Amino acid sequence: MNLDIKKSSSQVQIIFIDDDRIDATNLKEIQSLLSPYVLEIQKSNVKELELDFTSINFIDSSGLAMIINIYKKLLEKDQNLTIINSGTFIQEIFNVTKLDTFINLR
Repeated sequence: MNLDIKKSSSQVQIIFIDDDRIDATNLKEIQSLLSPYVLEIQKSNVKELELDFTSINFIDSSGLAMIINIYKKLLEKDQNLTIINSGTFIQEIFNVTKLDTFINLR
């Protein structure tokens, strides 16, 4: 899994590359890649973390738990989490689990 990072003064966008899933098989790797950026955002004036799910076609409960934990960390600092370019399956998972009621999906 690789990440492409785009930063502006108000937003950090993280694009997932080279993998199509977030699940128990790659969760530790993804967490180790994302953690430094989440910590950096929490310490900054950035208002939004945007996760680009263009290449992500599957997420399991461990991946959802990671997303919820990121959301909670950002919420503590009045920062937002948005997931963009999510496919139908991801949108359905967020809808069924009601995560779409507090995590922005675009």
